Amino acid sequence: MTEKDPKLPEATSRLEWLVAAMGALLILGTIGYMIAHGLRHPEAPPDVTVTQTSGAVLSDGFLVEFSALNEGNATAANVTVSGALIQDGEVVEESETTLDYLPEQAHRTGGLFFTNDPASYEVQLRAEGYIAP
Repeated sequence: MTEKDPKLPEATSRLEWLVAAMGALLILGTIGYMIAHGLRHPEAPPDVTVTQTSGAVLSDGFLVEFSALNEGNATAANVTVSGALIQDGEVVEESETTLDYLPEQAHRTGGLFFTNDPASYEVQLRAEGYIAP
């Protein structure tokens, strides 16, 4: 029986080669995906639309719930959403809130509180501004 020389490296097993090849494929696939995504989705500013989804009567007022959808190709942070109750072209009451984070092609929900009943007025909702993260 011959003894192994401790100075010589052991041969790389097939399992090690297989795991290394799978790792290389994952890395190349990720890089390929990121390049393809960048080419198909050119940089564009956030495009935020706000729509009312529902409302509720609360113990101390009223709630207007909304959905904010970012159809742009950039993420928006600190998105200010405002709402106004309108009667005969005049603003009766306003409310606003901030969404911390609104990724590209995603939506978030929130709510605005009012003291007047929104059902009695025209409700106008809009995104006021954002910060680039």
